[in-house]
Amino acid sequence: ESYVIGGGGSSGKGGSMSDALTVSQAIASVGMEDVWVCGYIVGGDLTSSSASFEPPFSSRTNILLGSRSSSSSKSSCLSVNLPSGYIRDDLNLADNPSLLGRKVYLRGDVVEAYYGIPGLKNVTDYELR
Repeated sequence: ESYVIGGGGSSGKGGSMSDALTVSQAIASVGMEDVWVCGYIVGGDLTSSSASFEPPFSSRTNILLGSRSSSSSKSSCLSVNLPSGYIRDDLNLADNPSLLGRKVYLRGDVVEAYYGIPGLKNVTDYELR
């Protein structure tokens, strides 16, 4: 028998970029910590009832990840809290509108709700593709 201690939880996913959770897997994995999630930056300017999917954007503190670059329904997306510092500076859509539709890998904790939908908080690393 083989056992893995730590890592990406019972599914074994999310422990590395090459094994990152999809947006739908992340939404179904609330409570997982320090996991990689992969998706497309599809929007921002989140509130508890809405999100923007087209520029101009004004918020620097959050983005919305979708399974596809064409995702346009907040309820099927994952909200992302951008921590202050280089991650926020590099990924916010107010300063970087050209990132809309780009694929990104993010490492953080999957939470039950951030702006009314499942989200990713405590982001510690990212990579754009």
